Amino acid sequence: MSHFTRVRTKLRNLTVVQRALEDLGYNVETEAKVRGYGDRADADLVVRMDGKYDIGFSERPNGEVYMVADTWGLKVDRDDFLHEVTQRYAYLTVMEQADAQGFRVTTEENQADGSIRLVMQRW
Repeated sequence: MSHFTRVRTKLRNLTVVQRALEDLGYNVETEAKVRGYGDRADADLVVRMDGKYDIGFSERPNGEVYMVADTWGLKVDRDDFLHEVTQRYAYLTVMEQADAQGFRVTTEENQADGSIRLVMQRW
């Protein structure tokens, strides 16, 4: 019996998800197997975690990206991990879109609540 859970996310670009994971310092493998309790699951991106359990991300044909993991054995909180990845994903997406529209960051501040305040200007 599989313990794997598939969690729907708001992420839509697997390439940006990979960049976000790497920016956060995770080792990412592509087209690999996610390790779980006595089982493995396919994923487009796999983050090798401490211990015997991993976290993976896969893209569905409709463009949705979902997270796959055996959450019973993870040594990290699934929701905290996904929040961290989602925040970095949003940051990278904003920076990419701003750059495409000619904006440059003039100020970047990390707030006490963990949010990031960006001030941009178009030259």
